[in-house]
Amino acid sequence: MATKKYQVAQTCTVNGKRETSTFIMYGEQDDVTSLCALLEGGYEVKEVNTAMSDMSKADTNVAVTNPVNGIFLSGEKNQFASIRPFKGQIHFQNNKSVDDIVAVLKTTTPFELLPTAKPLRISVKRSESISVTAE
Repeated sequence: MATKKYQVAQTCTVNGKRETSTFIMYGEQDDVTSLCALLEGGYEVKEVNTAMSDMSKADTNVAVTNPVNGIFLSGEKNQFASIRPFKGQIHFQNNKSVDDIVAVLKTTTPFELLPTAKPLRISVKRSESISVTAE
């Protein structure tokens, strides 16, 4: 079995001050679980899948992008999901429209409590907000 990469984000309170620490660990799930059992406070573990990454165009200089502040998806039974950057904007290729973004996302299943439900409405927030009904 290949070694996997995990990102561990720990949160605890030390002397009344909330502390957070994030680190990377390589190993198997059992190894990470055993180490995390030793941590103070709470922790969140995410498996990093580098096979899905593509950094080949990271240094390509572009003059214009299609910046998006956030994407909001709503579905049946008041389900809601969002795709937002921690800070700044998500930069889509300049020739990709809101319709292109919606076309990709309307077939997704982004709702944790309804894992087979697709979005009924997708809103893309830019400097101006553009909403499109997913049909």
